Amino acid sequence: MRFLLSLLLAAALPVLPAGAPVPGSAVPVAAAPDPCASAGESDFDGDGVDDAVVGDPFADVAGADGAETVNGAGAVHVLSGRSGEGAVVTAPGPAAGDGFGWSVRLVHIDGDRCADLLVGAPYADLPAGEDAGAAYVVYGGTPRDPVRLTAAEPEADAHFGWSLAARGPLVAVGAPHENVDGVADSGAAHLFETSALDRPWKISQSTDGVTGNSEVGDMFGWAVELGRLGGTAGELDLAIGLPYENDDGTGVQAGEGKLDSGAIGVLFDVRKNRGKQVSKKWDLREITEADAGDRFGYALAYGEDGDTSYLAVGAPLGDGESVKDSGVVQLFQASSTAEITPGPTFGQGREGVAGDGYGFAVAFSEGGELRLVVGVPFRGPDQRGSVSLFPVGGGSGRARVVDGTGPGERFGWSVAASGNKIVAGAPDRGTSGGVTLLGRNDGAATPAAPGAGKVPALDRGGSADFGSATG
Repeated sequence: MRFLLSLLLAAALPVLPAGAPVPGSAVPVAAAPDPCASAGESDFDGDGVDDAVVGDPFADVAGADGAETVNGAGAVHVLSGRSGEGAVVTAPGPAAGDGFGWSVRLVHIDGDRCADLLVGAPYADLPAGEDAGAAYVVYGGTPRDPVRLTAAEPEADAHFGWSLAARGPLVAVGAPHENVDGVADSGAAHLFETSALDRPWKISQSTDGVTGNSEVGDMFGWAVELGRLGGTAGELDLAIGLPYENDDGTGVQAGEGKLDSGAIGVLFDVRKNRGKQVSKKWDLREITEADAGDRFGYALAYGEDGDTSYLAVGAPLGDGESVKDSGVVQLFQASSTAEITPGPTFGQGREGVAGDGYGFAVAFSEGGELRLVVGVPFRGPDQRGSVSLFPVGGGSGRARVVDGTGPGERFGWSVAASGNKIVAGAPDRGTSGGVTLLGRNDGAATPAAPGAGKVPALDRGGSADFGSATG
């Protein structure tokens, strides 16, 4: 609580006129207003309306002294829910090529009601080496210094910060290019307690109890999610995407089987089981038809509808309805009384075309009827892309498909949900990139880009891939 404690007056004190100070006591000081008192679930600025965030990871931004431009340092734009105006967030001490904004999430790290901003910078250089990577916690509400997160033992080219998730007391950060036990690009995920952001611990396929083996190029940690996926009630489970895992049977192998078919792993009660994890792993062939190059696990999204939890898994080169490489999304579900099990598989049906990328990005829109949002960024002969939005779990809402507005803009490269709107990125729209804000319950589609409308252009810099990440 930020409110000052009320003064306690002894019952023996004489009765005084209303408003008169107690003799010998300090005059009470009015408590400072809490900027987060009316914050919504995804409300970063505390104005009572959910916000959205957009990554622009290779933007040129003003340096720390405000005098020089730092090329490719990256920026994040917070789009205010009430005014629609944008506010720009950059890394403290931005450095060239950091990729700040490669991944973005609006999450809750501290105890106030304002949302906090979790940002990945997987190309940040550290003393351990180039492109070791970092992530940042930028607190909403009362201004405070950002906190930088790194691996306990940073490694060159690990790209820590490639993927992000946070829920309850945990933060998860993916480092898919980390060389675990010397195995190139086998990948790892790093976990932090929100109360101890300086003490991470690492999980990989070499961790005791994790199903699978650390093999060359698996990219464990390419995508991460936290939620309730069938573990103990009250504990968090961790989902991990390995889109470059080979379907090659048991044991340590390399370059064998169905290459890059992909897989996902779920680690149950991940926080409680630090000594030995309890996990389960799925290859796509265990659920539906699968082939080399499907990239199952490329994108993950978690959502809840009452007691039922859902995990959506994108395989953007899966064979939907036997249309090779058109892409699929596999749904999993769990509850407080049921283990996680595979559910329906979604695709574009016979309308799909090889290379559309259905499932390249996924998100859930919660509140009322749960809906699944799927990015299809290469759809159409000119790769303008599209976004598909439809109810899950037997919902009755209307399905929508929204197409991109121009050739080659790759609309649907990123998707996220915030309150009653969907945020879909089109990083190749125009010279700066852009997003479209889609109404969850209506047909509204509002484009936004730096320097257009209320979104400010970068001061002494320039946007490059605005919309490549959304949150």
